[in-house]
Amino acid sequence: MRFGIIAVLLFSLMDGLAQTKATGGPQIMFRKRLHDFGKVKESSIYATTRYTFVNTGDKPLFISSVQSSCGCTVPDWTRDTIRPGDSGFVQAKYETINRPGTFQKTVTVYSNATNAPFYHLDFVGEVIRDEAPEGAPAIPDYGKVYFSKPTVDFGVIYDNQTDTQEIRLVNGSVYTTEFQPLQNIPAWCRVLGFPKSLEPNENAVIQVILDGKLLKGFGFGAFEIPVASDNAMTPYTGMYITYTRKLWFPKLNARELARAPKLVVDKKLHNFGEAKSGDFLSTEFLFTNTGKQELKLYEMHPDCTCLKVEYDRDVLKPGEKMKVKVTFDTVLKNGNANQSIWVVCNDPVTPERFISVHAHLPEQVYNCPTCPK
Repeated sequence: MRFGIIAVLLFSLMDGLAQTKATGGPQIMFRKRLHDFGKVKESSIYATTRYTFVNTGDKPLFISSVQSSCGCTVPDWTRDTIRPGDSGFVQAKYETINRPGTFQKTVTVYSNATNAPFYHLDFVGEVIRDEAPEGAPAIPDYGKVYFSKPTVDFGVIYDNQTDTQEIRLVNGSVYTTEFQPLQNIPAWCRVLGFPKSLEPNENAVIQVILDGKLLKGFGFGAFEIPVASDNAMTPYTGMYITYTRKLWFPKLNARELARAPKLVVDKKLHNFGEAKSGDFLSTEFLFTNTGKQELKLYEMHPDCTCLKVEYDRDVLKPGEKMKVKVTFDTVLKNGNANQSIWVVCNDPVTPERFISVHAHLPEQVYNCPTCPK
């Protein structure tokens, strides 16, 4: 655990130094990067912590999403716009039931901050079983089957790249354990060295191989490979795998960049102003290829099902324009609502960008004429 905390602190320090490079625009600064829960009783059900941050920039900041490294962690965050100088929070809630032992988890914050568009927050601790009532027989500890780390994190993987990571599967129980063959492995992943069985205290080194050419979509991705065995203490566990897929571009000189495709969008943000919750709000963004080669639009992915994105083609010839219609369904939304669309294209200078919509939706009280009084 001590080594894990030191590693997290070093990673946080490096990440913190990297975020100071950008100036101008919205900027995010967290008051802490690592939370140590210490010892947590299993009966507490959840261990919860909040990370507060400040917008130290000169433009409004908003968080588009927060992803956890494990299904055992539920994130929450400030949904409203954070104006310059104002504060917000990111919350992580870790489930402790049936998870005795040390843990080290991460949540990743995605925002429009110019200094850190994605930001890693870590927490560590140890879940301990409750003490048995006085006079009750002691519950024996038979150990468990576990992986050496909670997540196989590939970090950035490019669309022309194959990468390999290792993880250990440890039989920390007192039973010889037989494993079922792995199933439901996606086409872009291979697993080598998975054991048929492990003796008590034996471990196996497993290689996980990701093929960036076969992966679907761009940006952050995660999937889990279920692991089933005949171990009475740990009949089911899983390998949780995360990655961030990006487009690869060769190094281009000035002449090649001048000939490359270039996406220009007429606006980064459309502000609907004040509207009523439940309205359908529509606007258009104008996309133009000002480059000298075809512009390919690989993804336009909204961060919420409340956004509908409509466009008629995904290739723009040099000089060609296209209108992208965005419809915002504001049902059940109140306050300052911010939603974004992630755009991925083959513009080598800016292959990824966000376009956003904003609306202020005053909270309304609905009277139900048919409800009992």
